This record gives sequence, structure tokens and C-alpha cells, in this order.
Amino acid sequence: MKKYSIVLIMTLILALLIAGCTPSVTGPADETDPIDLSQMYRIGSISEPTTFCPIFSTDARSSFIINLMFDSLLDTDENLELIGQIAETWEVSDDGLELTFFLRDDVYWHDGEQLKADDVAFTYNILLHDDYTGVRKEVVKHVDSVEAVNDFEFKIYMNQVDAPLMFATAASSTAIMPKHIFHDTPIKEMKEHENSWDPIGSGPYKFKEYTAGQRIVLEANEEYYGGSPAIKGIIEKIYQDIQVMLAAFENDDIDHFADIPKDDIERLQEQLGDRINFKRTTNLAYDYIGLKQNHPIFKDKMVRQAMKYALDRPNIIDTIFRGYGTMVNSHGIPFQWSYSPDVNPYHQDVDLAVSMLEDAGWDTVGDDGIRLNEQGDRFEFTLVTGTGDEERSNILAMIKEQWKAVGIDMTVEEMETSVLFEQYLDAFEFEAYNWGWNLGLDPDATNFFHSDSGRNEDGIPQGFNDVEIYNAELDQLLNAGRATYDLEERKEIYHQLQEVLNEELPYIWLHTTDDMEGMNKRIKDVVWSPIEPIWIHKWSIEE
Repeated sequence: MKKYSIVLIMTLILALLIAGCTPSVTGPADETDPIDLSQMYRIGSISEPTTFCPIFSTDARSSFIINLMFDSLLDTDENLELIGQIAETWEVSDDGLELTFFLRDDVYWHDGEQLKADDVAFTYNILLHDDYTGVRKEVVKHVDSVEAVNDFEFKIYMNQVDAPLMFATAASSTAIMPKHIFHDTPIKEMKEHENSWDPIGSGPYKFKEYTAGQRIVLEANEEYYGGSPAIKGIIEKIYQDIQVMLAAFENDDIDHFADIPKDDIERLQEQLGDRINFKRTTNLAYDYIGLKQNHPIFKDKMVRQAMKYALDRPNIIDTIFRGYGTMVNSHGIPFQWSYSPDVNPYHQDVDLAVSMLEDAGWDTVGDDGIRLNEQGDRFEFTLVTGTGDEERSNILAMIKEQWKAVGIDMTVEEMETSVLFEQYLDAFEFEAYNWGWNLGLDPDATNFFHSDSGRNEDGIPQGFNDVEIYNAELDQLLNAGRATYDLEERKEIYHQLQEVLNEELPYIWLHTTDDMEGMNKRIKDVVWSPIEPIWIHKWSIEE
């Protein structure tokens, strides 16, 4: 859901296989194909992509690859500020209801066709169409219509000011799609279109190969309007889990490790300092436990608050992250301009947690130590999450024990990411889950907590409000936060929003972490934003 140059690399998203329509191989399948790795940027992943179609991507791994192959109207620079990409310049009307983008005339698709405003209008009209039910529908919530004024001028007409839309035009999820490839394809069939797995983009890198369970290979777009990339190819190798990938990094099989496990940082700095540059980066992201709001247990706000009071999160941060973490208590990160420092910190208070559980009707403790209500129901539930992340598994083991100490029984089910998303998160079918969000540079949280981002009247999920919190006060604040460009006014609104979320607790917010990244010294001219390396096409490789 986010663009790599905005905020993309979070805790690596986990999976081994792709379900459903995903092809097992596109392009050359033989791992022994001759590839000059000396001139390739080598990276690793423990997850498979779920699509190469921008508007249908819902995971960071897919978005990272999409961002290399597709360009958007705008981008963000190393200071996290908006700059042009396909659009060279842009204007906002005096009333804030009309956005005009003036496109470059030297952008070409990888098959040689020129990219024009018709392609941009085609992409945004997909999002506006009733047949599009993907989570990006929220991006165009306040858009009335779009127009290709001429070949290189594109307009968006809104029915109200929508401040987050500008940053949304810089996201990989709104990357421009080729009209000449997709124009005859019904929207409901686009995700299964062959081009969604053998893509034609306009970005600095072209698709070459995807071999499921093995690798993704991209090659430089020598005709890229931003200049021919100095790094002529990118290979992403797919590994079984974090530890296997870490071993590959130590063995010099990959050039970059985005989030070195905290237990290994000091050792690797000592062992690999002659070959690797280490850099600490911040995360515009948080981990959380989502609780289904209409669940028989979790629908009681007092229960949700008791669950958070029962947690010793500083101990978790010190134990798992070796101090590379900060507690989070609402939808906001301490270094964001919109962050409120005044929300309830929910410091651990086991006595209070027990008292609140008893007041909520869970006042009997069974022989096994688990609480019962007056109907004899046990306080038990299942939490789903992804496989392959040892840190996440260890965190959940600690949380399980801390909740068990107050009479709560949590069963953890780990599964492949493709299954987790398809059958549980994207389908809104779970009791609880553990995951993390990468946040956009704009603090808008409509897609997470607005009623319109839950299920529609037909029961179809519309956004990322998978916990299904339907709260009129939240809706009002979210609407107000989008409806003004005034920074101070928005800050006040988002402070109120964080306070409401902090009280309602649709999520058990856990923590944000800093990353220690390792980059091979053979990779030169790396551009870093505060949160990640960006613009691979501007880097080079030492001969």
C-alpha cells in the first residue's frame, strides 16, 4: 500500500508460496541461467509477490518490486517531500478542489509506446469505477472525476478538499498503468491478466523473470527518461526465512539487509565492517494486534483496555529488540508532525487489568487458570499471523505468557503470507491477528479506521478496516482531517483522533522499531531518506 520511496520496507512480509492464480514461473526458469551478478544489485526476501499490478497490491514486498517497474505522477525525495515524477509540475486551484498535473513528454512504456494523459486517466478511472473493489478505492473517495485535457495535461476534480490525495499520487499503489495493455480487460479480471505477472511498466527497471520460490530478476530500462540506470540489473532471491537470508548476507550472496535482527547487530558490525556499511534508520511503522470489534469477547472496550494494561511492553522491547524500539499507543509515531504525546501510555498494571476483567464479567478463574464468564465461556481466542519471522514469534510468545498470567488464553496460528492475506486479513475473517503497518507521510488514517473502509452494504471489504470498528466520532474526525490543507488545524484534529483510538483500542498498539541496515560497500552513490534507501536507479556498483 505504500511506495518504496515513501515508506515501504517494514518487517519483511512473510510467505513461501503463492496461492490461486499466481504463476510458478515467468521468464527463464533455470537458476543456472548465465547472469552477471557482479553488475547486479542483489537483495533478498522471505516472501513472494502477490501481484505486479499496482492498484491491486496490498503488501510491501509486491509494492517494492512494482515501484521499480512503474512510475507514479509524483514521488518523494530524500527529505520526504513531494517532487515530480511522470508529472513535471502540478497546480492546486484556489478553492483546493482541482489538481492539475503537467506531464513529461519523454516517458515511454517498456514496449516503446509513449505514456500520455490518457494512461493516467485510465488508471484513476479504474479506481473510480464501481467494479473496482480493491482497497485503493479510498484514495479517490472525494474525487468526482478525472480528465485527460490533452496528451500531457491531467486534471482531478474533487467534491471537497482532500489533503492526503497529493501524497497518494506518489504511491506505488497509484502507479500509472498502460491503457493499451489493459483497456479491453474487465476490471474484475485485471489482477489475473497476464500483464499482472509479466508487466509492462514505465519505470527505471524492466521485468525479466519471476521464478516462484527462487528469484525475481529485473533489468535496466536503458531508455528511462530519468537516465539509464548505472546498476544494470536487480535480482531478488527468495529465502526460506530470516535466518537463512541473514546467512546469505554474511556469505556475500546479497548486498543489502534492511533490518538486521537485533541480536546479530553487534556481531555483524565486528565481522563485516570491512565489507559492509551500517546505517541506523527510523521506521514510519508500527506493530499491533488487531481485535475484531464485533467478536463476543472483544466487543467490550473494557476488555480491550484490560488486555493492554496486562502487557509489559518495555520488557518485550528490551528483550527482543535490544532497545531498538519505542512503545506506541495510538495511530501515530513519535517523530511524526501529527503525533500526540498526551494519550494514555497504558503502563503495565496487572492489578488494574484483573479488576477490569472482573468488572467486564470475566470474574471466575477455572482450574487451568483461564477466566470464565457467567455463561461458562472461556476467555480464549485464536490469533493469526505470518510465518518466518523469529522476532514476531518471540514477541507473541511473551504476550501469550503475559496474558495467560491474567487468565487469557491465546492460541497463535502462523501461516504463509499469501494464505494469511487471502483467507483472513483481506477477507476480514479472523478473531485477532498480529501484523504491522507502514504509514504514509500524510497522517490520514481513513483507510484503517473509517466506517467506509470496513464492509459495504453487501458485506464486501472496502479498505483496511479489517477489525471493523464503526464509530461516528472517528468518522467525523477522519473526514475533518482530510478536508483542510491547514497544518495546525490538521494537527489538532489528529491529536483528537489519536485520543479516541487510544481509548477505543481497535488495535493493541505495541511498538515501533529502528532498523540497522547493512549495505555492501561495492554499492556506491546510495541515496538515503530518514527511513530507507531510495532511487536505486541513481546508484552505481564499484567495478
